[in-house]
Amino acid sequence: MKPDFSSKIYSILLIIFLYSSAAISQDTAKNTEPVNSDQTKPDQIKKEKMYFETEDLLNSNEIIMAHIRESFPIISEMDLAEIVNSKTVVPVITQDSLNQAASGEKFKVSFDVPENFLVDSTKILWELNIPEFKSRIYQLFNGKEIYIDTWPNVVGTIKDKTYTGNFEAYRVRNWPFYKDPDPKKAHLSPTPPGKGNPLGLFVVHYDQNSLRYFHGTNKNNLLYSKMRNLSHGCVRNDNDNIQKMKEFLIKKVIKSEDLTGWLDSRKTLIYDFTEEDKFPLKIIYKTYEIDKDENGFYFTLFKDIYNYSSGRINETLNDPGLIYLTNKENLAAEYRKKIGNDISDDKLSIMTEYLINKGVEYERYYIDQLKNILSIGF
Repeated sequence: MKPDFSSKIYSILLIIFLYSSAAISQDTAKNTEPVNSDQTKPDQIKKEKMYFETEDLLNSNEIIMAHIRESFPIISEMDLAEIVNSKTVVPVITQDSLNQAASGEKFKVSFDVPENFLVDSTKILWELNIPEFKSRIYQLFNGKEIYIDTWPNVVGTIKDKTYTGNFEAYRVRNWPFYKDPDPKKAHLSPTPPGKGNPLGLFVVHYDQNSLRYFHGTNKNNLLYSKMRNLSHGCVRNDNDNIQKMKEFLIKKVIKSEDLTGWLDSRKTLIYDFTEEDKFPLKIIYKTYEIDKDENGFYFTLFKDIYNYSSGRINETLNDPGLIYLTNKENLAAEYRKKIGNDISDDKLSIMTEYLINKGVEYERYYIDQLKNILSIGF
């Protein structure tokens, strides 16, 4: 039996109508401070109940996901799954011609959406860790930085570095031309827009001094190689992700001008942000991290790809205060900040020394496993 796509479209439109008509109830719950980890957000954010009616119950999950992605283009699979899993289904009761209750083929589908995903406008923080080859997107909401998603990136080589600093996005380009920065290729004509363009299909400008950007790519496979210090200094993104960023900025961040005409445009377009439109972009260089997944907290060490441990740091182009290198003191401070005081300083010293001497870069070392291996449990 084929899905009833007309019903699906109707259901999506009905969601939008119900939401705009304020047919929403709120679950009130107090906010609590998040665990101090990049991939955690406040445990309790108020949620709004949304609903729609459909005969196409089989595709109700797809309807929910399509609506959320349309409204809030940057959302992690984990958050999306949480919203879908909140779904409840109730048959719609109708009155037949004899005024008797009868169960129809239509269903009322309800689901809970955290209120931060429903705002009309918002700001984000885009934070890149150079040697990790990853960036994290945070939503700035009610005075908090709420983790949204993590993306893979390609960064500059040791010759053409990506620099640390606190920046602001100030310009975007759609379907850009590309001019190779190599002086030996100055005679070449710019590469026209399109899928073969090294900048991809969208560019976010953030550093006027070094002319480095966040942009797409014509070599998407490189985003999934282990060592990704391969660019001329710009920050490359997966093309699907940079498309999400384009949609997000147009729908949620840029409010001083209507750029919705850009969404499906294949024209070369440039927009300079007003002060109202600008959003923060932070680039750090940190060769260690504590993060968390379904198996618990873990340490990861990253390669010092620019050899900053030698002390040779260009402080004119870099913010040295955003460079954090692996040593026992920094690893211990990271542990105390992210996890706490569950082990003594002596035991923590054993753990950090083991990581420095035995740790393999880009491997995950789960804290509980380290405690067992080193016999330094609670």
